[in-house]
Amino acid sequence: MNTHFFFALVLPDDIKTYLNDATEQIKSEFPFKKWLHQADYHITMAFLGNAPDSMKKDALGRVESELANEAMFNLELGDIGVFGKNESPRILWAGVKQQDRLFTIQRKIYESCVQAGFELDKKPFKPHITLARKFEGESLFSIERVRQIANLETKHFEAAQIALYQTHLGASPSYEQIFTINLQ
Repeated sequence: MNTHFFFALVLPDDIKTYLNDATEQIKSEFPFKKWLHQADYHITMAFLGNAPDSMKKDALGRVESELANEAMFNLELGDIGVFGKNESPRILWAGVKQQDRLFTIQRKIYESCVQAGFELDKKPFKPHITLARKFEGESLFSIERVRQIANLETKHFEAAQIALYQTHLGASPSYEQIFTINLQ
């Protein structure tokens, strides 16, 4: 079975519900091939891909050790954005406002996974919460219109958990937390 694993920041349920409510407003006007289930909303810190148990255990031990003394911290939802072409995006996402602690935690997780033998994506970390994939609309996509419809408000939340997730392709929700690390 082809499955993938990744480390991610776990979002509080109220933020997941808020984002899901916003996507419900967007769906009718902007069709995407796949809208993520609200239980699947997260911020990816390191994508491992398919991995042998020994490497996963090694990475998990290293990440757990690196984060042992890390405290919870506050994050704030940012605006909605896209990856890909503006007129036909691959990914519709919600962002978070710049927060140095998030980047510090991500770096620790990333380096721990590299030390465990994983070859990770070298692109700069762009924290985001994927909402939908592959725009399929007949008319051109408009990020301005999406932002207007979604009308995201300033929402603060506590970043309190990092989890190792497993992907279950074809399922909904698709991501299962298989190990959770609580920040102090």
